[in-house]
Amino acid sequence: MATKQVVFVLGAHWNPGENYQEYPWMFFHFDPMKDVDPSPVTLVFFDYPNGKLKTWNRWVIKRGKKGPENPDSEVELLPKVKIRDYETNIVDPHTERPSVLAFYDWVKKQEKGSIVSMQVFSHGWMGGPIIWDTGELGPAGESIDDDDTLNRDPHDTDFRVRDFFGSNPLAGAEGDKFAKAFAPAPLIKLWGCVAPDGLRAPVQNFKASPKNEQDKSANKAHLKDYIDAIEQCFAFNMAKQLKLPIWAAPLGWGSDPSSRVPIGYKGRQAINMNVTYRKKFPPDLKKDQWWRVSWFFRHQDKGVTFYRDVLKARIDATDYVEYTQAWLDEAKKLATASLEPSLITSPRELQQQLIDRVDQLGSRRT
Repeated sequence: MATKQVVFVLGAHWNPGENYQEYPWMFFHFDPMKDVDPSPVTLVFFDYPNGKLKTWNRWVIKRGKKGPENPDSEVELLPKVKIRDYETNIVDPHTERPSVLAFYDWVKKQEKGSIVSMQVFSHGWMGGPIIWDTGELGPAGESIDDDDTLNRDPHDTDFRVRDFFGSNPLAGAEGDKFAKAFAPAPLIKLWGCVAPDGLRAPVQNFKASPKNEQDKSANKAHLKDYIDAIEQCFAFNMAKQLKLPIWAAPLGWGSDPSSRVPIGYKGRQAINMNVTYRKKFPPDLKKDQWWRVSWFFRHQDKGVTFYRDVLKARIDATDYVEYTQAWLDEAKKLATASLEPSLITSPRELQQQLIDRVDQLGSRRT
């Protein structure tokens, strides 16, 4: 029987003053909705800020603000590279940083079915968790931000959507090696934000119960726009290519580990709710500090209703979404299915339908 392993990955790109070293030990959990303790396990900690891979052979789980001391082993994270900034310059020719490839390579070498949970504690964006926030270039010095079919920049340290395509490290047979290391039904969670601008609008504009054919058509347009964006994000591509469920923030919303939770605005002034860390999972999101999805997702934006009732996705106790291929396929059918044909009684009625459709398309561009 495979040794049970839990893997934590701590990113290195944090805002000044954040207590990021505490986050893994404060917020980890092993079931979406209840507190489950799989101890003892082998805990493997990719400590990117310190460039170390730390292992505790028989970790008995204890949640708090401080992690376990004195690992049973500690080695350098390799490979390391000279990283680029977003102007594509090498940041420091004399300093190298460990790459995400250290994590990918390690997972591929593990015993089949051994990893029961993998959790990445970092900032994030649509393109994946952020380790060092590196820029990237192609072999001819061109920007490759918008082309996920190209190979990784050898100076890149971060998770990328491109990793699942072409000859990149999680594509094809290499991705199969990575996936086989996980136990059945693992908890894989990416804790950071997935919040590009402009992607809440299709959710906010979607009407759950359209009353006429024009609203139904508009609904499908909003749903299709949103699904098209989901298909570009890292969490979905990881779920699709590895055939594993991936928990991550819903597309368009941030996440927050702090004790002051923004819940609204008065003019430009944020209104905050103070919460307290009590080590309890599942948390009461109105009282407890936990790394959770933005308050606006559940409340003002009604995103929970959209994900649960329209997309049929699972949502965990901290409002993260389970990305899978299955629910996206069903949502695509809903978005692209033809409307029920209606009888057209006159050329004037046909003309009006065409005018209505033009009006809808125009409104989508505003």
